[in-house]
Order: sequence, then structure tokens, then C-alpha cells
Amino acid sequence: MVKIINIFGDVYSGQAGKAGVFAKWKGRQYRRKYVIPANPKTTMQIAVRNSFTNAVNKWHVYGSLMRLCYSYLATGLVMSGFNLLVSRWQKAATTGLPLPLNPLKGIKQIGKDPLDKNETNVVPTARVFSLGFKPNTIGSLVYTLGETDPAMDAYADVEMGDVRIPVELTHTDGAKAAGELLDEGDKLLISYTAGGRTITREVLYTIPATQSTIPAKATIALAIRTTYYAVDFGSVVIEIEDISPAEHTFTPLESLEIDNVLGKIYYDLTEATSASSQVDYETYTAIEDAKLEVTKVDTSFVTWRRYSDVNGHIPIAQTVEDETYDFILSAGLYISVIRAAQSSLLATKHELIEMTATS
Repeated sequence: MVKIINIFGDVYSGQAGKAGVFAKWKGRQYRRKYVIPANPKTTMQIAVRNSFTNAVNKWHVYGSLMRLCYSYLATGLVMSGFNLLVSRWQKAATTGLPLPLNPLKGIKQIGKDPLDKNETNVVPTARVFSLGFKPNTIGSLVYTLGETDPAMDAYADVEMGDVRIPVELTHTDGAKAAGELLDEGDKLLISYTAGGRTITREVLYTIPATQSTIPAKATIALAIRTTYYAVDFGSVVIEIEDISPAEHTFTPLESLEIDNVLGKIYYDLTEATSASSQVDYETYTAIEDAKLEVTKVDTSFVTWRRYSDVNGHIPIAQTVEDETYDFILSAGLYISVIRAAQSSLLATKHELIEMTATS
């Protein structure tokens, strides 16, 4: 392959008879010999082609944060983040090594003065109830039913599609416990819209063999995340699919959507009507323009750099294969937060990072 350096600024593209083929790659023009590609269709060649297709499909499933973390890793390699993922995928698929895992992602909330809040008489208007304070710590809101209201089977924090299950589910209709008992193979499903996509009955959890319940996943660390995010507020339907041939049914569950930025909750199935209903949550004062910089451990190679928005949010994604990470969070008039040797799980987990003002 020969690079073209043309003092006249001419740009060539495509085949020039049988003399050669001109093209550009990443701003560089080159010329290569014209050849008719061989296609022996060997076992290895087929495997490489299949792995390439699978890698491309995986890239298209990745959200913007997951793609961006690969773009950081590709810095200095004269390739794109897409090229890097395909390269890693091809090497793993053709050598029997584990395929690249999906990058982990989350939101760091940067703020000060966190306060626990409690509100009663959580009766909505057109299914929506506005909290008295915002923004709120993701995963902190818990609903307590009133005297005549049904218990919530699931919470959906819409920022990244985190679905929390406050208590173990044993029946197809959740906490009502009047439906069929759950069994192996039954599924927890979610339908929603996100970024212009309409997702119908995405599987959140399938009950495995020797189990007959959907376990509680009450904390944000254990939440089951949707494939796409942010989830559109008011679009969620959560169901249990009973797969037994005699019953095969889809039963909607009581669920509560939570927009922690706008400070609103949405009742997906049954609105609260009792004045004794209540919610508990944590609010904080956001710090804007705080800088989070993540590097590969003991190096200056940056794997993430971003500033907090008006709500104190810094979305982040990191690959499992490239851990561990160091990170530093800094903001004017505040003491920097420094953490060393973080796993990808710790580096990306949802959390409120409280910063202290300098004296």
C-alpha cells in the first residue's frame, strides 16, 4: 500500500483501470495495487467474517457512553473506537479467548449538603406527583403505600433505565399475591420508549432452574438496567410473563417511574389516593462544572474526561478489560476527590459524591 503525497492538492478516488485503487482513510490518501480478492471460504475465514458481523452488531447496540469510552481508548492508535472494538472482538473470537464485555456505565452526581426528605399525601394529578425538592440522588426514593393503596412491585429510575425490585416477588401479579405462583422460566419484562425507540417486552430477568421467585433488587447497585436509556418519563410498563402452557399470561405490575432530575414520580398502573401514602428520598445541592478525569492506573492515559452539568451529573462508562483506573474530581473552591486503583464497577457506579469547600 502506497501513500500519495501530491503537491497539487489533487484528490483521487476509486479504481484507475488495472493500475491501482485510490482511497482515503482518516484524512490520508493512499494508493494500492488492484487485485481480485480471493475467497477460499475456509473455516477460519468464515469464523473471521462471522465475528466481524457480530462485532458490528454489538457496536450498534452500544449507547453513546459505551462508544465514547472506546474512542478514548483508541486515542493514539490511529483508529476509531469502532475499529478498536472490532479488532478486540476478532482476536478473541479467532483465538478462543473471552469476547469483550459490555462497558459498564453509570452517573456520578456531584454536590454538597445532602438532605433526607419525607413527603406524605403522595396523591398524583394525571398520574404525576411533583416532589418538593430536586435534584435527587438516583436510587434513593422509596414509596410507602397508604391505607388503601397497592404496594409497589418495581421502581424505574429513568436516567439510565435502572429497575429496582423492593421485595422478592413470588406471584405473577407481584405483591397482590393473588395470581399464580412463579416458576422456572417465568420472565420479568419491561416495555418503554427511549431516544425515539419503542421497546416491547424486553426481558429484565428470567427465573432460572431450581428457583421460583424473582429476588429483591432493592438498591441501585443491584438494579436491572434496560438496554436503552434515558427512558422516557411515563412510558414504562412492567409485566410478568407466566410461560406455563396452561396459563401463558402477561400480568402488569405496580411500578413507579422516578425522574430524579425534574423531581417527579409517575404511577404506571394504579394512582395513590390515600393521604397516608408517603415517599422518602435524598436531595442535594448540585455543583456545576466539576471535572472528572479518569486514567489507567499509574499512567497519564486518559480514559474519561467530562464536566458536571447544572444538575451535578457526570455520565461515565469504562471497559472491564482495561481496569484498573485512577480518577480525580476537581472543582473551583472545593477540595479535590482522588481515588486510586478503582475497578470498572467502582469507577462507574451510581453515587452522590459530596465535595467539601476549601476553607
